[in-house]
Amino acid sequence: MAQILRNAKPLATTPVKSGQPLGAILASQGLENCIPLVHGAQGCSAFAKVFFIQHFHDPIPLQSTAMESTTTIMGSDGNVSTALTTLCQRSNPKAIVVLSTGLSEAQGSDLSMALREFRDKEPRFNAIAILTVNTPDFYGSLENGYSALMESVITQWVPEKPPTGMRNKRVNLLVSHLLTPGDLELLRSYVEAFGLQPVMLPDLSQSLDGHLANGDFNPVTQGGTSQRQIEQMGQSLTTITIGSSLNCAASLMAMRSRGMALNLPHLMTLENMDSLIRHLHQVSGREVPAWIERQRGQLLDAMIDCHTWLQSQRIALAAEADLLVAWCDFAQSQGMRVGPVIAPVNQQSLAGLPVEQVVIGDLEDLQTRLDSYPVSLLVANSHAAPLAEKNGISLVRAGFPLYDRLGEFRRVRQGYAGIRDTLFELANLMQERHHMLAAYHSPLKQVFNLSPVPEASHEAR
Repeated sequence: MAQILRNAKPLATTPVKSGQPLGAILASQGLENCIPLVHGAQGCSAFAKVFFIQHFHDPIPLQSTAMESTTTIMGSDGNVSTALTTLCQRSNPKAIVVLSTGLSEAQGSDLSMALREFRDKEPRFNAIAILTVNTPDFYGSLENGYSALMESVITQWVPEKPPTGMRNKRVNLLVSHLLTPGDLELLRSYVEAFGLQPVMLPDLSQSLDGHLANGDFNPVTQGGTSQRQIEQMGQSLTTITIGSSLNCAASLMAMRSRGMALNLPHLMTLENMDSLIRHLHQVSGREVPAWIERQRGQLLDAMIDCHTWLQSQRIALAAEADLLVAWCDFAQSQGMRVGPVIAPVNQQSLAGLPVEQVVIGDLEDLQTRLDSYPVSLLVANSHAAPLAEKNGISLVRAGFPLYDRLGEFRRVRQGYAGIRDTLFELANLMQERHHMLAAYHSPLKQVFNLSPVPEASHEAR
C-alpha cells in the first residue's frame, strides 16, 4: 500500500493536472457525429480547444454557451437552450454532450432542467440525442471528467433492462483515457482476430487517429461509437473494461447487461495481456491466431534483449492515476525501480500502487524530490520537458497534452506489440546515456626500447 502525501502548498506553480471538462471533451470525441457543448465562458472552450489541437493536430468540434457577467449573475439556462437550438439547426449532429464548468457549477446551473425546458420548447429536435454531465474544474482532474462522461452515457443511453436476445459476436470495450488511438486500433485487431465484433466506448480510433477525411470541414466528430450501438450494449456477449477509473462505469454496465465481464487496469504487462487473450479465446471458442502468438514471442525476446539496460534503473512518474498504475506495473515487471511518483489529485487506485509514497502535487514537487532521488527516466506529459532537460533526464512522453512531438498522440504502448516497442524505446534511451569507460593505463607499465639494433659494419664482419 502506498502512503498518500498531500501537498500543503496553496497553489500549483507548474501543474501536471488537466481539468474535468477536458476529460469529458476527450471522451465525447469518440461518439459518432457529436458536438461537445461547454456551458461556461468562451475562454473555457477556447483554452480547451488549443490544448486538443496541439495534441492531436486535427480540427476539434467544440462549442460554448458563452456565459458572461450578466447571465452568470441572473441565470444562464437561456444560454443552454439558445446554443442547443443553434447547433441542431446549423450542424445537424446526431448527439450533443452538454458539460458544465467551474463557472456554471458555481453559478448553480441545472443542466437537466435546462435540457427538459429545451425539449418542451423544441420538440422538432427530439431525434437528436443530448447528454448532460457535470464536470466542475475545481474538483478532480481529466480522469474524473472522462469517467463521469462514461457513466453518464451508460445511465442515460443504455436501457436499464436490455432487450431480449443476445448478440453472440458483440464485445463491449469500455476504454480509459490511458489508451491512445493507436492502442485502440491494436485492441480492435485482437478482438476481430477471434471473429468477434468490438463496440468501443468511446472509439477515438475512428475519430482522432490522424486520418485525412474526405470532403469539406465537418463541424461534428468524424467516426466514433454510434448511439444505436450504445443502446444495444446490454445484449453483448461480454464487456471488457480497461482502466481502474472505469470501475464504476463497469458496475453500471454489469447491471444493464447479461454477458460475462472482465476488468483489467491496463494492457502494459504480459500477465494482463494473457488474461485478455484467454478471455477472448473463452468467449469465442476459437484458437489463438498465429500472429498474436508471434507477437507474444516477440515481446518475450524483447524482454531478454532489454533487461540488461533496464534492470534496477530508477524511473519517475508524473501523470493521472490510470497511467501511474499502468507504468508502475510495467516498470516493476521489467525489474525497474519506481519513484518518485507524482499525481495531480488523489484517486482511489493510488493507494494500491506498489510504491512507498505517492505525492499529490505538481512538477515543482517532483523537482524537489529529484534533488534527493536522481532518476534515469521520467514518464510525464510535455509540460515536464523543461524539467527533464534541466536535470539531464530522458523524458518518455505519456498522457495529455503532448504538444512538442509529432505522432505521440497515437503511439502504441498497450498490447504485446506496444509493450515490445516501449521496451525498445526505454532501452535505447538508456544506451544513449551510457558512456564507455576510458582505457585504463597502469602506472606500473614497463616501457621497452623497441628501436632497431644497428647492423654490424662490413669491417667488423
